Amino acid sequence: MPSKKTSIMEYARIGFGSGLGFMASFIVYIFIGMLFFIPGFILLKKEQKREAPRQSMKIIAYVLMAIGMIISLGMGSGTFFSELGGEF
Repeated sequence: MPSKKTSIMEYARIGFGSGLGFMASFIVYIFIGMLFFIPGFILLKKEQKREAPRQSMKIIAYVLMAIGMIISLGMGSGTFFSELGGEF
């Protein structure tokens, strides 16, 4: 049985395909994370502008922001931690 040698182009094709797959999955994670983070941020800002902010809604906003930050692999962590630090 003849042995077929793999060429450098096959390695390049595999590397390029896996790179595209990694980038596509990263974009999907960021998109899904922002679907959680942005509504949480908007909800938090609305509650901070109210005369009597509801603590339960602020907790929900922080939870949404945290879930979005975790899913999107750290995107928005600076905003999350600065808003959370401003509470204390």
